[in-house]
Amino acid sequence: MRRFFLTLCLVSYSIFSYSQNYQVKGSVLDTAGVPLTGTLIKLKNGKDSVQTSADIDGNFYLTNVKWPNFTLSAAFIGFETFLKAYTISGGNSLVIPPIKLKTSSNTLDEVVITAVTAIKISEDTVTFNASSFPVRQGDAVDEMLRKLPGVKVDADGNVTTQGEAITKIRINGKDFFGTDVATAIKNLPADIIKNLQIIDDYGDHANITGIKTGEAEKVLNLTIQEDKKRGYSARIFGGMGNEDRYNTSLRGNTFKGERQLSFDGTINNINMRGGNSNGITSTNSASMNYRNDWSKKVSADAGYSFNNRKNTTFSKTFSQNFLENFTRLENAVSDNNSDNYSHNFSGNLVLKPDTLNFLRISPSFSHNLNNSDNIGVTDISQQSLTTVRNNLSGTNALNLNMGTRFYYNHKFSKKGRNMSMSGNFNYTNGDNDRNVMNNYLIKQAGGDSTRIQNQLIANTNNNFNLWSNITYMEPIWEKTYVEFNYSHSRSSTTTDRITNDIIGGNQIFNADLSNNYEYQFYTHRFGANYRYIADKFNYTLGLNAQPAILKGQNLSRGINTENRTFNLIPSARMVYKFSKQQALNINYWGRNNQPGFLQLQPITDNSNLQNTITGNPDLKPEFIHTFNARYNQSDWNMGHVLHANLSFSQTQDKIVTTKVQVPNTVNQLTSYTNTDGFYSLRGDYSYGKPFAERKYTLTYSGSAYLNNNVAFIDLNKNIAKNFMVRQEIEFEIDIKDVIDFELETSYAINKTQYSQANFTDRQTNSLSFQLRGRNYFFKDLTLGYDLRKTINSGFDNGIVRNPTILRLYTEYRFLKGNNGTLRFEGNDLLNQNTGISRDVYDNIIVDRQINRLGQYFMLSFTMRLNKFGGGSPTR
Repeated sequence: MRRFFLTLCLVSYSIFSYSQNYQVKGSVLDTAGVPLTGTLIKLKNGKDSVQTSADIDGNFYLTNVKWPNFTLSAAFIGFETFLKAYTISGGNSLVIPPIKLKTSSNTLDEVVITAVTAIKISEDTVTFNASSFPVRQGDAVDEMLRKLPGVKVDADGNVTTQGEAITKIRINGKDFFGTDVATAIKNLPADIIKNLQIIDDYGDHANITGIKTGEAEKVLNLTIQEDKKRGYSARIFGGMGNEDRYNTSLRGNTFKGERQLSFDGTINNINMRGGNSNGITSTNSASMNYRNDWSKKVSADAGYSFNNRKNTTFSKTFSQNFLENFTRLENAVSDNNSDNYSHNFSGNLVLKPDTLNFLRISPSFSHNLNNSDNIGVTDISQQSLTTVRNNLSGTNALNLNMGTRFYYNHKFSKKGRNMSMSGNFNYTNGDNDRNVMNNYLIKQAGGDSTRIQNQLIANTNNNFNLWSNITYMEPIWEKTYVEFNYSHSRSSTTTDRITNDIIGGNQIFNADLSNNYEYQFYTHRFGANYRYIADKFNYTLGLNAQPAILKGQNLSRGINTENRTFNLIPSARMVYKFSKQQALNINYWGRNNQPGFLQLQPITDNSNLQNTITGNPDLKPEFIHTFNARYNQSDWNMGHVLHANLSFSQTQDKIVTTKVQVPNTVNQLTSYTNTDGFYSLRGDYSYGKPFAERKYTLTYSGSAYLNNNVAFIDLNKNIAKNFMVRQEIEFEIDIKDVIDFELETSYAINKTQYSQANFTDRQTNSLSFQLRGRNYFFKDLTLGYDLRKTINSGFDNGIVRNPTILRLYTEYRFLKGNNGTLRFEGNDLLNQNTGISRDVYDNIIVDRQINRLGQYFMLSFTMRLNKFGGGSPTR
């Protein structure tokens, strides 16, 4: 019995010893004490091993170690590998003293490269390591963006993520090319980028105080590699093609520490600012951007752009207007030519006289001149009545906009206590002159009749907007703060409309269609915010009271109007960090939206008798409630990333159109009114999963929305519920110097249901495919391709087609450093690039077909020059 008991104890001890898990933790730094995020940590015992990687603070923690004796290795690209044997004794855990890696010129093997942290997620920022998303030598930043999970770059250069557009780009935190995202991402070479950050930016006040309310702006921040902050890069491009097509451009950047100067100039007639843009466009443009830190106390950036765009657009439109007892059908053909000149300037001056004070001043200026003419024919039919309108119009428009924003913050000696002041003033002046000639042919049972209408219409619009805000924040306890704020806004608009009828070659003033109108919109906002900050959890709760006054003065007719509203506006923001790789962000905010002067001005625009428009001076401002929840998750080791977003908005006093049919005609009387019941629910997600050291990536994404639209048809309320769901799958192959390939397919359903029983529900389906990529042969030869196919169903008119768009090109690289490229390309080889679209507005379905740039061939040459870090230029 004693022998049996002893044997049992030995077996139990052996089982316990074998199943026991040990814990090992430590940190990895470089010799300067900087954490080495992503360092590969491997523990090995015989043939068994476990591994992990260091987190953003350089720390690592292993809980599944099954043996007390092991060898630990720490490897990071560019550093010597650390190797040492350890023994755990006197317990089941071991804390390893900080490991300091020395720099090395040796390249780590392939398995170590995978330890580089590809993606990091913080509260409002997703950071992508550029080295984890390599591109072809000579590529610009736009090609790197296409590889980032959850990020889309379309043919126009527009960048979106999580269903939202990126509206601004910065370099090392400084504005770059203003809001011209397309120019910015094509200007910078990808091989100088260290990190790409997608930031939800709530403004200077939020960045300094942590109080984040309202709607964030999506910003892309690019950080430059330290050894690339001194030098220059340039790209010269020229191409000629058949059909008199041409494309030339010059892009350049110079860097000297924090000083950076960039230039972009282009002359082309191939719709370069969007290969899928409507019509045929020729562009002459030039842009410059400057930024510099003159000292630790003063920094500045500024951008200027000039753009001349000439566009010719030919369109066909088929509209179905579902009225209570019949359907109104409209066929329209138009030919529009426009010539636009614009100048834009924006900048920032930042002053930091000491650690307690911060001042930013941001001026802006724009000047836009547009001349256009339009020839069109519109055929409207309903029941037994038909009207044909021949239209000829010309427009000259001049718009000027200037303004300045400022933000000042003062930190007191007590930590967390600060005061800030901010403001903005903006002035807009617009002059719009139109010459409109309409010839109407009315066909009806009683016989045909004609009517000719010719008018000269001059509109002058001036707007002055002033906004100011003051806040004070006080710490209460260690993790809590309270903020008090007050803001005031004032908007004043003056519109002067002069209408002259042209009769017998003479101009006759039309007092009924002319008017001088002014209106003002005032708001006061009083509020308080409570802020709590912890390691994993922080939140802000706020309540604001906002009275608003909307006044209108009809100076021509001596009529005054006034609308007063009062809103209690709660606000809330919560961030929960499940881990350093996972975060949930929830926001709620409210805001006003004032009506436009065309909606308010109490006169009738009858330049189109088939649709006369009259403003409503009794309109109230809208008030919009918005809720948003966003979840981000990433795997630092493998680069997996998941984005999910859900938003809901509800609008009180929504401004909607009203349409009343004129009896025995095809004409409609259009105006505006306030109503409730409008809301929108939207959700989207994106999940990317790489394989085989990021050689292959599979991305699932989808979106859905539900819009509850409200309209009035012959004064009867009609609710149109518009539902859309879209699912997309994307597969990428990225093998260096072999292939760069992307296959994307998506399916969308769009359905509209109407509350009125006599309206038929509508549904359309769309299946799309896109194949895009580059294959590399013999190191210097490239074959590129872009194939897009769309299959539509549910469209019930003859203009809808299913286009197939194919683009092919071949490139040959030569000269030293492969900096010379010769390319031959063919665009829209099947000649099917016709723009097809469908829009649903309340009780109206509009199908369009618009001309786009078709088939052409082009031969081009590109030359790149680069010099960084004091070396010789490569060319």
